[in-house]
Amino acid sequence: VMGKAGKLDVEVLSLFGASDSAGFMDKTDPYIKMTLHDGQFDAGGPHIGETLKTTIKNNAGGNANWNEKFVLNKPEHMDVLRFQLYDSDNLNDDYMGSIDLDLNKVIEEGGPTQKSVSKTLELVNGGKPVGKLSVSVKITA
Repeated sequence: VMGKAGKLDVEVLSLFGASDSAGFMDKTDPYIKMTLHDGQFDAGGPHIGETLKTTIKNNAGGNANWNEKFVLNKPEHMDVLRFQLYDSDNLNDDYMGSIDLDLNKVIEEGGPTQKSVSKTLELVNGGKPVGKLSVSVKITA
């Protein structure tokens, strides 16, 4: 089933229970990267849609509040939104974990008027849970 094209309203609310430290005396500086894709994220190229990032929360550690709103343009064949957690670092940002959100489920749960759907997503890295991300998502025509 082809998905729905439209605008994707995403609010990244908060992170909790993630890794707090990035080494000695250094708290993590978390940010979230969001990427639309068609289910074949690792194939890259045409499988990847728009990508957006939250601000970096310096020294927030494993619990951070963003309450930041974003709008992505969703092509009809891109039905998955990946959230990736990174620790911002001067040299190289450290990848900490990710989760895919099935947008068809969001459309289903949003109902005929497409209300916002709130989700608490379990971020994973190598099959292990690494924290929870709270988001709100809505698809508008």
